[in-house]
Amino acid sequence: MNASATTTDTGTKPRVEGDREAEILEGVIATLIEVGYDRMTFDAVAGKVRASKATLYRKWPTKADLVVSALEHLKAQGGEDPHGLPDTGSLAGDLTFHFCEDQEFNEKSMLLFGAVVSAIHRDAELTAVFNERFMKPRMAQLREVIVRAQRRGEIGPTADVDQLAGILPSAIAYRVMTTGQCPDEPFITSTIDQVLLPACRASVTDSGQR
Repeated sequence: MNASATTTDTGTKPRVEGDREAEILEGVIATLIEVGYDRMTFDAVAGKVRASKATLYRKWPTKADLVVSALEHLKAQGGEDPHGLPDTGSLAGDLTFHFCEDQEFNEKSMLLFGAVVSAIHRDAELTAVFNERFMKPRMAQLREVIVRAQRRGEIGPTADVDQLAGILPSAIAYRVMTTGQCPDEPFITSTIDQVLLPACRASVTDSGQR
């Protein structure tokens, strides 16, 4: 049975799932990249994906729900592992693998991220949904990468793990918000090499001097 024809238990309301859900979320991504968060509306998305607004509202009650679902969809397309980030044997390798994905996917991801981040300070509901559903689970994964590096001795035993985990995401968000530019691979790798790794090495040195 076609996913768009599936009904709820009452048999009265079509559910959006499977290929049809993916098609709609792709439409959301395209609309966000084209017009930005502020100008994106349910009407615009409905017109692009040939769906009724009522269908969209049943699946995604708010604009924030719809947008964050699109972010999650794009990350899932990139092969994101919900169980954690791969262990390459070094902190630099782990972070480079995670943040420097396939260039086409990475560019699309950053364009979408830029459209969302630039609106966060103006929309409290978006901030709440984005932080709870998108940032918290990913920061938890990133924190585990830092803890893993700490076990390998790349980070001092008394280092502030949460502070170190926040360096790269903060640098990326700041660049997007202040310049409107999508961080590319050279920016990400230089931030890892020139900011994060020196901070990690300093925490090892500080621990050894105590």
